[in-house]
Amino acid sequence: MSTLGSQPYGPQTAAVRSFLVRLAGLGAADRDAVVARHAALADAPRYRRADATLGDAITRSGREAARDALTGPLLQLVKRQADPVDAAQDDTAQGDTDDIALDPIAEPALAALLALLVRDLLDDDTVRLLTEAFSDTIPLG
Repeated sequence: MSTLGSQPYGPQTAAVRSFLVRLAGLGAADRDAVVARHAALADAPRYRRADATLGDAITRSGREAARDALTGPLLQLVKRQADPVDAAQDDTAQGDTDDIALDPIAEPALAALLALLVRDLLDDDTVRLLTEAFSDTIPLG
């Protein structure tokens, strides 16, 4: 049995790490395309069912710790850079981390990463649907 340290994302650690690396390399145009594709998919009943199935698979498999381990790396990639003018105005509110601005790619990235996390427990259609927003930028193969 592997430890969380050597396999922080469970049996799918290699796929999750690969996705994170590729996500970090996406340019602005690719990010915008992913967000647009995700917006077109996310409200569909099929997508909502896939998302519910995803949550159930994480819970049933006991991979909550692996899910939680994704938080730090994903936040590093999706936190918006502060505008220098805004940052100067925020000097009076040092230490206030309640208002972290996230890049709009955060939601589709989380869905895709979580689908990868339990890919071995989901049917191919569910994985495809949850990662579809990235199909042109980070194909899963």
